[in-house]
Amino acid sequence: MFLGEEDIKHAAVSFLKTHYKYRPRSGETKVQLDMRGEGGIVADGMLRFPKEDGGFFTATVEATARETKEEVFYRIQRTLLVWDAVTFSLLCTTTMVVWTHFDGTYALHTDGIHWRVFSMLACLVGSFLFYQLFFRRQFRYHYIYAIEQFKRYHADEQWIAIGEDVFAPDETKYKEELREQCVNNGFGMIVIHPDRTARLLATPAKEQLLKRKMVNFIGLDDLRSNFRTSGYTKWLAAFNGNLKNWIAPVIGETQRFKRHYYHQQMLCVLAISVISGMLYLEWTKRPVVYVDEILHESEMEAKQSSLDGEPRTLIIDAPVVPFNADFELSDLVEIDLTEHSSSEAQQGEIILSINGGEDILYYDCERFYRSDTDHFLLVYRLSGDLTSAMRDLRELAARNIDSGAIWEGCFSAAQSYYVFVDQMMSDSIVAASRAQLYEDNFDLQLSIKRVEPNFK
Repeated sequence: MFLGEEDIKHAAVSFLKTHYKYRPRSGETKVQLDMRGEGGIVADGMLRFPKEDGGFFTATVEATARETKEEVFYRIQRTLLVWDAVTFSLLCTTTMVVWTHFDGTYALHTDGIHWRVFSMLACLVGSFLFYQLFFRRQFRYHYIYAIEQFKRYHADEQWIAIGEDVFAPDETKYKEELREQCVNNGFGMIVIHPDRTARLLATPAKEQLLKRKMVNFIGLDDLRSNFRTSGYTKWLAAFNGNLKNWIAPVIGETQRFKRHYYHQQMLCVLAISVISGMLYLEWTKRPVVYVDEILHESEMEAKQSSLDGEPRTLIIDAPVVPFNADFELSDLVEIDLTEHSSSEAQQGEIILSINGGEDILYYDCERFYRSDTDHFLLVYRLSGDLTSAMRDLRELAARNIDSGAIWEGCFSAAQSYYVFVDQMMSDSIVAASRAQLYEDNFDLQLSIKRVEPNFK
């Protein structure tokens, strides 16, 4: 003889009355069947009594017979598994892309787009298959309707009651899965025998593992009566549901209470954004792409009439030295170790001290004007005249430091000299690095001065 769901409900609530017989209470125990709560929550049975502290103790039970076994059989949540696997693979790929971007391995601008795409696809597919293979057996992907419904609301203790014939001998894995999920989530589980006696398989946890909201339950008969007398909308709106959620049977609705995928979708968007950003940075650093030689030649021939040819003359700013001729540095530059008067400075000069001060090179401001970019000087001192500037140059030369001086008249209306070390630089970051180097090695306090040839 096999029990129906109604028989299991009555046997389960009888077990609960006996199980809680000695619990301290301050009033009578009420037992009700076929309860409905907001949002389509169903409780086949509910036991409730007032506690000594003034609150209420509530225990609910979900009864399942052989004809409604879908409520307690697990199904693989394949959609959730796929979303989790996609999210995991995208996060792994993001980590790989970021790591290889900064490490320079398999980067788009070093190994080309084909290796970059191949490495990303290999990581994406490999991590996706890895997650599917090793994590599909987790409780997270074994969906049991009765368990998921219990997770939607709070009761002091929640029980699942099943008939002894619910699980056939070849369906042991479903029974073990149900028992393990009951233990892990803190739910009780009982088996009802054909003689309506109950056997305890798992007791509810003393403390709730999850924080859930309390749901107000109402009997199915009272619900129908209230529905007829209240005109449907006012009473039902308070429970945030619809007619189907309240009075329809559970059979056929065991796919409800499944999870959403908002978190996975947000993480996927974030991962794709990071990957796209890394690829864009690498694309901006890609090497020069050389066109096909034949194609380039045909394009140049088509533009031949509009292009200017190479100049026949070459203008240089230094004397031409015959090939294989012996010459001294004095043949190319003016070397003068004597002091210059301040009147000579009115013409504007750039003075360089090289080879530890052995050679002094002089240039006119015209040399400075030939560059249209800003320059950065590692300024050692601002000297008022040429005599002071030469004295500073000799002082630096004595310390074996290459230095120079440039007249302010080359780029402003002032008449002083900037005494600087090293060479003129076109990069401010390099200038800052060199200044730190001189400070560490020669204990020089240098400042960085940006100058622009604006007297062309």
